[in-house]
Amino acid sequence: MVVVEDHDDLRDSLVELLQHLGHQVQGLSCAEDLDDALRSGPVDVLVVDLNLPGEDGYSLTRRFRAAHPQSGIIMVTARHKISDKVQGYESGADIYLPKPVDPEELLAAVAAVSRKLPAQVALAASRTTSALTLRVMTLKVEGPLGEERLSDGDVAVITALARAPAQRLELWQLLQILGLSMDEASKSSLEVRIVRLRKKLMAVGADKDCISNIRNVGYQLCVPVEIY
Repeated sequence: MVVVEDHDDLRDSLVELLQHLGHQVQGLSCAEDLDDALRSGPVDVLVVDLNLPGEDGYSLTRRFRAAHPQSGIIMVTARHKISDKVQGYESGADIYLPKPVDPEELLAAVAAVSRKLPAQVALAASRTTSALTLRVMTLKVEGPLGEERLSDGDVAVITALARAPAQRLELWQLLQILGLSMDEASKSSLEVRIVRLRKKLMAVGADKDCISNIRNVGYQLCVPVEIY
């Protein structure tokens, strides 16, 4: 995911919010920097401001949509007029959010466009009735056997695993998400957290292999999770 916003403090706060919930996010200050970011790999969701230096958000959105028709685009802007919104949607935006945007609404928008991405659509097609539901804002996981309260760290881990390719992350990625170092004490702390998290998922209906330990590599989430 990429956030293109020229206001430094706002960009940093948006990136921090999304990273805290497990998204891999890069913050950029102008449209021109997006071309360099795209060379490093595909961008599944673009969060873009309209009033950018140089190329504006409308132009960037049209160009990005033409090159990446299956990606999600969310406009976050101070322009509130209906004509601005119409132009935003005509440019290719999926969702148009006027500033100041409520963090909960932004997260809901990201979740909405993410569910339409090809990888998420394929995952949804393979889901069974045993899928779990993660409620990010209330810190709860729900399943056929009930619900369990989670910590912020638990939510960050499940969200990151659920959105990762093959629902798998390496140790260093999970430690980074939790703000931990790569020393042995941190690795042990992560292992304890995963054991406790696995028990919480089992309590709501997941099987005992819901989070698999890939020896000396990382962990893989082995149960479908719907995130709201």
